[in-house]
Amino acid sequence: MNNDSNKRRVSIVDAKTGQVRYSDPMPVHGSRTNEPVDPSPSRAPEPVTSPEPALADTSQDVRGIVEEPVATAQPASAAAIAGPAVGTGKSVEGKAEPAKKAGGAAKPKVSIETLEQFIAHAYGRKGQRLSLNPVNERLVSQSAKLDEAARGRLQALVVSDSLLAVPRQLLLISREFAGFPGLRAALNAFVSSAVLQHPAFAHAAVQAALRNLPDAPPMPEALATVAAYSPVEVRGVDSLKPSDLQTLRRNGTHFLATWFACNRGLNAEDLPALLLNVLWAPAARELSDETARLRALTEMEQSAGVGLACQRFRQQTSEARSAQEQAQREATDLRERAAEFEDQLLQLKAERDAGVAALEALRESSENQLRDARARSDAALMHLRHDLEQLRGRLVRRLDDGVGMLEVGLTALRNKTPRVDVMIERAEMVSDALRAEVKNLREE
Repeated sequence: MNNDSNKRRVSIVDAKTGQVRYSDPMPVHGSRTNEPVDPSPSRAPEPVTSPEPALADTSQDVRGIVEEPVATAQPASAAAIAGPAVGTGKSVEGKAEPAKKAGGAAKPKVSIETLEQFIAHAYGRKGQRLSLNPVNERLVSQSAKLDEAARGRLQALVVSDSLLAVPRQLLLISREFAGFPGLRAALNAFVSSAVLQHPAFAHAAVQAALRNLPDAPPMPEALATVAAYSPVEVRGVDSLKPSDLQTLRRNGTHFLATWFACNRGLNAEDLPALLLNVLWAPAARELSDETARLRALTEMEQSAGVGLACQRFRQQTSEARSAQEQAQREATDLRERAAEFEDQLLQLKAERDAGVAALEALRESSENQLRDARARSDAALMHLRHDLEQLRGRLVRRLDDGVGMLEVGLTALRNKTPRVDVMIERAEMVSDALRAEVKNLREE
């Protein structure tokens, strides 16, 4: 036990759990009266107790800070606990240090080494911006898992956040953990689980959109559903105040928009238009008079967000104006080309009418020539048929005569005493007749 009279320990009482822990012995600043310190202690120092790990230890809310002398009872100036909050860029430790200024407020530093402690710290900040220095970031990434016991301890914090002030901050800081995909995935899983059990996200369409299911509604429809959330009144349960309900709707809509940006590829350029339709425009329509509009315009706190939205709308307006001017130029060119086409169309119509008239005249003349040719061909065909009939009759007669002569000659040859001369005579007669007929055919 250290009995150094120049050092003291600080008793720190946690506001939520009531647990008491003591800092390490710290130097005591000299008293203003420069009185000598009594070397004999008025009481024995209490032993330093190391606090058991508890979920609420990560909270920075401190009910009170009591100084206890280590080896002296002489009054001295209070040694303040100075330490940066998590995310200030400085090292986050679990020990308290003396404040730089005498009499300053003392706050304990919080040691964040696990994901559970970090989430509890986030709920302790009640929706304020979160950050984590590289040292603690690596420590938390090494314990980026939540077992059932940890989830049970965190459930009370999730239920206490009835206005959904924390999930969006956890989702935003998860984007900074690009080098630790496991930590980022664990935070996203916890945030999704915490939000899905909230009544504002109980609608089946909203849950489908949050889970990115195939039958999920479009993003504007899901945002509009959350922005129009109305709690169901339950007997024995106090209903939300109008201001709290408005805050819940705003927090839920902002969270869902952030979720879409992180998991559905919604970029910052399209986000202002969505928020304008589902959140900003309905709120603006509720402003009844010019004074309310003036108050709303002059009481905006998030200047950066308003600037981003206005800059995006101004850019869209500029792009729309440029597109309109381009469309007007193209419309003028199209009108001029349309006028040229109309002139060409009139000219083509005149040429078409002339062509149709020429075609009609050609058709009439063609029909007349065709009728004449058909009549001539019919007459020629009739004459040819007549000549063919005559030729057929003559050939038939000639062949019949030749056949008769040859049969007579054959009969003469078949006698017991063949008469060859008769056959020769008949054959010569048939041959002469056929030869004469062939000559007639060739002359015709």
